[in-house]
Amino acid sequence: MATNSAVKMPGEAASAPGAEGARRVLAVLLAFSARRHTLTARDLAESTGIPLPSMYRYIALLRETGLLVGDDRGSYRLTARLIGLARAAEAAESIIDIADPVMRRLSSETGETVILVRLIARSAICVHRVESSHHLRTTFEPGQAMPLERGASGRLLLAGMTPEARADFLASLHFDDPEAGRRLEEKVMLAAQRGWAVSEEEIDRGVWAASAAVTDARSIVASLTVPSPLVRAPASQQERLLSQVRAAAMAVSDALREARRYAGRGVPG
Repeated sequence: MATNSAVKMPGEAASAPGAEGARRVLAVLLAFSARRHTLTARDLAESTGIPLPSMYRYIALLRETGLLVGDDRGSYRLTARLIGLARAAEAAESIIDIADPVMRRLSSETGETVILVRLIARSAICVHRVESSHHLRTTFEPGQAMPLERGASGRLLLAGMTPEARADFLASLHFDDPEAGRRLEEKVMLAAQRGWAVSEEEIDRGVWAASAAVTDARSIVASLTVPSPLVRAPASQQERLLSQVRAAAMAVSDALREARRYAGRGVPG
């Protein structure tokens, strides 16, 4: 299930100039998702931490620019003007085009949803998903942020950070709970050595996940993950599922490196 992190905005100014205003406008837009596509001003205020009087000003601005539309019940939704931006963002993710056919084969082989997760602004973000045909399935939406400190995908993405960036991220965990920080650091180092990780009920109850690193010539660039309900991934099946995920991640990695070699030689691909 998609979540939205509250944006804390202390203090109120009469207007919203500069970077502070821009951050708040972006917070309003990012409060919407496929599951939360219609929100009231109060919903938006609660999810962003922006006081309600100010929220009405941002809503008015977004309506004026054609990015937001309201109805007679006081609810608001994003307009089709943003579809072009979404398509542009997806097109920029060239790794999606490379990974998609492999992900579709993996989903067909396993019968499970397959997601591609990347590190964006210190969050694990689902950038692409091939959905299972099962009625009972996990729900990870493209654009959804997942915690780096929990789950198999997060551990692999932490493993792909520079040592300095990883130490900086882990520092707050070590400060709050030294033992938890130490355990996570050990798991991240193990994931880095193996190139894969598994997790059980770390993000969603009843879900086991297998992740494998997608790499370029230099580092981990994404994690390919199959989150499966435990009822379909008992211990006897987990090794087979992990092996399938690892093989698929290797295929994406090989295709990514090949595409970059062609690009480096100036051959369109």
